Amino acid sequence: MPDIDVSFVMTVYNKEYYLPSVLEALLHQTGVKNPEYIFVDDVSSDGSVEIIREATQGLPNVQIVVNEKNQGISRNTNKAIALAHGEYTRLLDSDDIFPLDSTEILLDLAKSNHADMVYGCFTKTGEEPQELTNRKTGDFTYKYYPDALDGVLHNRFTRMGQLIKTSVLQASGGADERVFIQDESLPLRVAMKANGAIKMSANVVLVPKEKGNFSGNKIQLDNDRFMAYYFAITDHIKDLPNDKLALMYQRAVSAYWKMIKKTHKFPCLHWGFAKYLHVKLRKLQPDLSVLKEMYSHFMGLTGIRR
Repeated sequence: MPDIDVSFVMTVYNKEYYLPSVLEALLHQTGVKNPEYIFVDDVSSDGSVEIIREATQGLPNVQIVVNEKNQGISRNTNKAIALAHGEYTRLLDSDDIFPLDSTEILLDLAKSNHADMVYGCFTKTGEEPQELTNRKTGDFTYKYYPDALDGVLHNRFTRMGQLIKTSVLQASGGADERVFIQDESLPLRVAMKANGAIKMSANVVLVPKEKGNFSGNKIQLDNDRFMAYYFAITDHIKDLPNDKLALMYQRAVSAYWKMIKKTHKFPCLHWGFAKYLHVKLRKLQPDLSVLKEMYSHFMGLTGIRR
């Protein structure tokens, strides 16, 4: 059996409307010689698992894991990552569409530049998923960062638009399971282990018209963004350079300020506004007492998945 070149991993929860289109684009990715497909279902109550089984019937290298109890996005992402055997892993959300040539382009960039992680962009199309299955990537530019963490901290490496060397992804521990949504924590943790990162300008993920997903809960996103940087800082404050700690601190305080703007009638009177101005104007080292107070505030919010 030839070696697996790309492991595609997907977490699933009640996405039967999107999955036929998502799978159609996924199973027709160009430039992949021997793919692997790993699906982790988080106790879907609709027909998601049946759709996956039917679409992948007869294909080699397919693993479908069905949880007996709900475990959340980050834990399920890590469960899938642990099962991957490919040289590279590409992660995707179960309601996102890949342009047909996007994996081929990501692979070419990773190999030709010897980069452990390659990220593209995503776009919210506002279109139905059925309208997106035959799209191509189009023209693009890219930038290589020999210091992967520097690249992540100076760009937006979010959403599931990445291709990562599997050995590096597994060594990083994947997503931080203390954070519900993995979009922010995963690139941070991988970048600390990666040898080089690429950010490309093209949309390698097409987001259909959204219906009831977590990206609609903006405070959840603020919470998870803060938590990703909070834990990165507190876990690595003794071994990261000051310039990177300052950028992480800025991101954490910014996430807190965004939450304050959404939850307070007069946000500019809140002390968080002054902290936000300070970190925007000056590169400050993390103040752990401030971060802990922000952490406690987030932990006191209701309606947040943990």
